Amino acid sequence: MLSNMLYSNFYETIEQLVRLDMSNEALLASLVFSAAGALLLSWFTGAIGNLTLPLNFSALFIGTGLANILLDGIDIPAIQYEQEVMLFTLIGLIIGSFAMLWCIRPEHGR
Repeated sequence: MLSNMLYSNFYETIEQLVRLDMSNEALLASLVFSAAGALLLSWFTGAIGNLTLPLNFSALFIGTGLANILLDGIDIPAIQYEQEVMLFTLIGLIIGSFAMLWCIRPEHGR
């Protein structure tokens, strides 16, 4: 019985990771906030030239998309669905921006 429960949890986790669909609210929030975040992040990663804005947008959109896909099954009883989407998008933006800043490593001491 325990092995069946572990197998079903493992199967549900794999199924959640493979499922790559987002709701319309999550997709719209990811697009809008990734665009705004890319503009803000370009001030800090401006050293890479003309690819700054597209790379920042890509990193942030991938972060928000993955956060919304992976955290979609979590239900927070205290907040509504739209607020959950905003929270998951914010988590993805933070992860994406830290990843982008870590990859670029802007030098402020020059």
